[in-house]
Amino acid sequence: MAWNPIVVGVDDSAESRRAVALAWKIAEAVGAPLIAVHAVPDLWLAGGLDEMPVMLPEIRDTLIRDARKQIERLLAEVLPAEARPRLEVRSGAPAFAIAEVARARGAELVVLGGRVHGPLARGLGRSTAHYLVRTLDVPLLVVAQPREPFTRVLTALDLSDASVPTLKTAERFAELLHGELRIAHVVEPLRLMYLPIAPFDQEGFALRSSEALDRLLAPLAPVVRENAVVRTGPAAETIVEEARTWRADLLVVGSHGKGWVDRLLLGSTTERLLNALPTSLLVVPFALRARRSAHRRVARRAKPRTKART
Repeated sequence: MAWNPIVVGVDDSAESRRAVALAWKIAEAVGAPLIAVHAVPDLWLAGGLDEMPVMLPEIRDTLIRDARKQIERLLAEVLPAEARPRLEVRSGAPAFAIAEVARARGAELVVLGGRVHGPLARGLGRSTAHYLVRTLDVPLLVVAQPREPFTRVLTALDLSDASVPTLKTAERFAELLHGELRIAHVVEPLRLMYLPIAPFDQEGFALRSSEALDRLLAPLAPVVRENAVVRTGPAAETIVEEARTWRADLLVVGSHGKGWVDRLLLGSTTERLLNALPTSLLVVPFALRARRSAHRRVARRAKPRTKART
């Protein structure tokens, strides 16, 4: 079954070239159209001139036309001719432009080149990847420096409701890449109001976590279950270590969609992984999608029913 469109963010960076190349590889394998999106920055806002409310249409159109020519030349280096006509150039912030196109086209996947940003920029949402992780309801693939062959898929499961859709997505990509799937679960140290935890409590918690992972993986093929590991330590740091030790090409995790205050002050595991980016990272947005589905169900129940005419 062919996928819905794949959307990839494009600029003139080396990271963007890597993202486009991998996005095309995936699109070609699944028979999906690839849509490249480039955003022309708002020059007044970029220069701090907030008093200019809108960009004059003539200037905006000229910037978009010039940017399109530049990006088309770049795409010619990494994409075949049949994929290049699907280029959308918009004005504004890249994160907004990509999100708008993804929603309008019903994207199956959004792909970006991975970059390093300072903590303040991440907290204020100025990283395109961080903004999209918080807002998209489709998987987001952030591409790091890829190795060849690109086949080793690691998924980190936390045994929450996000685990099943995360695991299914990881299986899907492992099959797509004709690669190997490894499953990791991290048992974090217990903490209770800064009081010490008895060792047997921690051991019992680890044992119950391992048993829960076994139940989750029971329906899977034996070879997949045998390639599951349980590690102990802080979640993000332990997952990064496992990805690097196993030399994963792709790390698949679920995003729970915490509130923005939590992310600004503490940072979620998913966003810490985005910061470290030990390998290409695929984020599956379980919580946001589940919330929207629940809202749609509530709206349908609340919608008044009209009586049939007699």
